[in-house]
Amino acid sequence: MQIILSDYQDQLVKGLSHRMNNILTLFHGYLGLLLDNEKLDPVTQEGLAKIKDGARVATELMDRTNALVRPSNLMPREIAFDEFLNQLAPTFEKLRTFGTTISIECADDLPQVWADASRIRLALTELVKNACEATASGGAVRIVVEATEASPKESYFPASQPQPTSWVTVSIIDDGAGIAKGMEAQLYEPFSTTKKKHIIAGLGLTVAMGCMQQIGGAIDHERSGGKTTFRLTLPSRLGGKLKAVA
Repeated sequence: MQIILSDYQDQLVKGLSHRMNNILTLFHGYLGLLLDNEKLDPVTQEGLAKIKDGARVATELMDRTNALVRPSNLMPREIAFDEFLNQLAPTFEKLRTFGTTISIECADDLPQVWADASRIRLALTELVKNACEATASGGAVRIVVEATEASPKESYFPASQPQPTSWVTVSIIDDGAGIAKGMEAQLYEPFSTTKKKHIIAGLGLTVAMGCMQQIGGAIDHERSGGKTTFRLTLPSRLGGKLKAVA
């Protein structure tokens, strides 16, 4: 499945996002002023609060849609992944649902990843959020990082460039209910979800795949032994400096 947008689609999404965010900023501002009015009756306050919540959801939806747009300048750099994950730990903690544990396991002597950090951060955040939501209270989410020389089966790394001789895999493993029956074929499609009454659901995996396409990585998944794994495979600089992915 291709998520990368054409130049025309890119500009269209950017333009719509910019205009919608301007409108939503007005919504947030005026609704805040109205809700500060202590003379409003309870029914009006409740109605305004629902409108404000809708505006918040719309803002988040636009932010996630905008994540599929290619950044103006991807900035690949060397990333020491153990340090990178430690910096992300507070973000993961905020995503943790009640009773769920999150653990991070990094192999020793990992090669440095060569990619745009913002894309990896976004993809990881979406996958950890999905895993936490899928895991029942008292469940566990594991983030396991390892090195491998085996190229992924379906990498988005350009064939025109020298291929990486080493990769780093980041596996997000949860013991939740797993992938719903019949959802496998459309797993990465936009708005494909089994979540109920959640209008911004169904974009997490789409965003994660889009990020991997932008940096030349890969994403795959499996269900085994009662656990669901989503795996990001990231290019390393081992074997020579890699160019930025167009």
